[in-house]
Amino acid sequence: MPTGQLSEIPDGLSVFIDANIFIYHFSGPTPLSPACSAFLRRIEDGVIRGLTSTVVLVEVLHRLMILEAVGALQLPPRDALRYLKEHPQEGKRLLVHQASVSKIQAMGVEVVIVGLEDILRSNEIKRQHGLLTNDAVLLAVMERSGVAALASNDPDFQAVETITLYRPAPGG
Repeated sequence: MPTGQLSEIPDGLSVFIDANIFIYHFSGPTPLSPACSAFLRRIEDGVIRGLTSTVVLVEVLHRLMILEAVGALQLPPRDALRYLKEHPQEGKRLLVHQASVSKIQAMGVEVVIVGLEDILRSNEIKRQHGLLTNDAVLLAVMERSGVAALASNDPDFQAVETITLYRPAPGG
């Protein structure tokens, strides 16, 4: 399966975006944040077409909420989820992550609704590639949307020969 860096995505290409690209963008600075932010700016500028799914947005919200809890509540990352479940009043104070979906929408990223047909198709994709459920659903939505390019830092997608994987490079 062909691979490249986010910066190598040709102008005019339609690219599906995995959750980790948004996470690096919103939670920076990390070594991969500049590359992800530059990629998302190209979508905002209309140079490339970006798509994602409702499942990806839920994953982004969840992961950013946990990261926000770690920082705001001074929690060890491994304890954050359990702490929030045991102290729901603390979760009410976590508001920063909630803006991420509106920001993604403002970038011009198209959001594809995941349907039952995608979930059913993902079962076959799981059997074929050995992927976890959310990754298989992502591929099913890509397939239905006619998009073969994926922006992700997830190495599990390297085994999928039907897509081109574009990964962020450190520093941009």
